[in-house]
Amino acid sequence: MPRVLTILAHGDADGVCSAAIVKAALSGEYDEVRVYFTHPVDLLKDFREAAAGDVYVVDVAIDELVARDVSEALMEHGGRVVYIDHHPLSVELPGVEVVHEEGASASELAYRLLGGRLPAGYSRVALYGAISDYLDDTQWVRDALSMWDKRVVYFEAGVLMLGLERARKDHEIKRAAVDHLSRNAAPSALPCLLRLAEEQARVNEELVAWVDKYAVVDGAVAYVVNPPGPLGLAATLARGLRGVEVGVAAERRRDGTCAVSMRSASLDLSEFLRHFARKHGVHAGGHRRAAGARMPASLLPALVSELNSWWLYRALLQRGPTASQ
Repeated sequence: MPRVLTILAHGDADGVCSAAIVKAALSGEYDEVRVYFTHPVDLLKDFREAAAGDVYVVDVAIDELVARDVSEALMEHGGRVVYIDHHPLSVELPGVEVVHEEGASASELAYRLLGGRLPAGYSRVALYGAISDYLDDTQWVRDALSMWDKRVVYFEAGVLMLGLERARKDHEIKRAAVDHLSRNAAPSALPCLLRLAEEQARVNEELVAWVDKYAVVDGAVAYVVNPPGPLGLAATLARGLRGVEVGVAAERRRDGTCAVSMRSASLDLSEFLRHFARKHGVHAGGHRRAAGARMPASLLPALVSELNSWWLYRALLQRGPTASQ
């Protein structure tokens, strides 16, 4: 029976780089390597449908709403399961090999686990993922950058991040990027990535002006709806351009739901969303400073209102007991 390795990865640059490192390090041990892209909301479904042989899940947060079901699915799988991630983890994963550390990118964690099987030059693949995920200030990143010209590494990371953003749900392009990076080739050497990155750079520049015009401030929150560009960037721009604590960007969909991205400089968004998800029964997850949700569009006002209450509550806690007297 052929040996199969299944890689389930997030489709952003950190996920693609993580998948490339796993594939480069382990492909010689398997007859077939299958790469699929998923995200927190669909991880349970995609794992059940795609997982075969040994499985590596990389850079995919576990959605609060189905966390126990995901844990059971991973535990019950017949082969080896390795979970490499850096999002806050609020569920036990018995029987799963967990490589988890907040503050480091999934690419860094994958390289630290498997880099001993690869030539030293593969460190730049992990660096692309770390830079793209704003996690380029760890000791490992600082040490790894010392063997490269950081200007070149940052340029290549930008090409990869922008190109994958423009590719959106084109999984064939993302698989091509995994294959390309698994050979330790530079992102700019993949023509489709370079072209897509140029297109996305123009979209991003237009988004700056759009957010500056349409961002609405409500207390400590600035939000935009249906921005003509990436939700994460729109949320970052809303927060920065309006000078508030939290930026929110929402994309309304025809089925009455919306995708939401949130950014903050100091508020723990993952903690807030765990409470919000349990209260309203919605899908949510992410990092402390960058998180997202999928929910009914009718809940957007409640999200903004509860974010403001959460921010005020945290601010009062930090000021101490005299602040509430």
